[in-house]
Amino acid sequence: MRVRVGDVALFVDVDGAGWIPDGDRLVRRPTLVLLHGGPGADHSLFKPEFGALTDLAQVVYLDQRGSGRSDVATPDTWTWPRWADDVAALCRVLGIERPILVGTSSGGLVAMHCAARHPGLVAGLVLDSTLGVPSSMEETLDVFARKGGPDARAAAFGYLGGDLTPAATRAWEEHALPVYGHDPVPRRARALINDNVQTHFRTGGCGPADAAAIADSITCRTLILAGEDDPVCPAVGVGRLAAQLTGTEVETHVLPNVGHGVFRQAPAESFLLVRAWLR
Repeated sequence: MRVRVGDVALFVDVDGAGWIPDGDRLVRRPTLVLLHGGPGADHSLFKPEFGALTDLAQVVYLDQRGSGRSDVATPDTWTWPRWADDVAALCRVLGIERPILVGTSSGGLVAMHCAARHPGLVAGLVLDSTLGVPSSMEETLDVFARKGGPDARAAAFGYLGGDLTPAATRAWEEHALPVYGHDPVPRRARALINDNVQTHFRTGGCGPADAAAIADSITCRTLILAGEDDPVCPAVGVGRLAAQLTGTEVETHVLPNVGHGVFRQAPAESFLLVRAWLR
């Protein structure tokens, strides 16, 4: 369904009941609001794995503005704070109280902005391979080199450095993108990806990809999952992010032999951690 939130209609899909019968009463279950990465990808990146959590929680899939089946809006609104405010507004419209925000990659940065800007709303954060992990370009390139060799490092150096020419893009797709890690499901082929949003992000239009300025405003419980072989959000930065979150309880896990996207590449292990954390 599409839900009107301010100046846009956002696409939302829901899996699982928010209220379940327990004898002579109804019991409210936690609601997980899933925030995809990209930016500019869509909610389908979370399917089908997250359906497995519907025995424990209600799962809400969202296409952020500019992405998937939601309104495109205008590029000046493709920013971390605006995406975060959209999440808060959507929860108000749908009557979702105290959601747990689950953010993957850039969706993790959106989740952190939402928790910082709307502290009374968010009950918890689950951050998977999140953008905003403090790390250097050299640490990123080291992972590309370790997992993909010199060609992957060179392709990443050019593309991440701002070279968006066709040749640089081809080199990135051929040599660097595979370092993200194996995905048994053809998600990119089925996802509705807005390349304009991705270009906007790569040229700095979404704002700083850094959580330092907002970290101490986050007060909800936080679970951070990372891949040991993630070249985009290197695992060496996970401890640094946890140290920045001074106002809350933080639990971190780095999964071995996993690249960018813990839920996609290690669903069994990551969902065990999420279930334990939720309980």
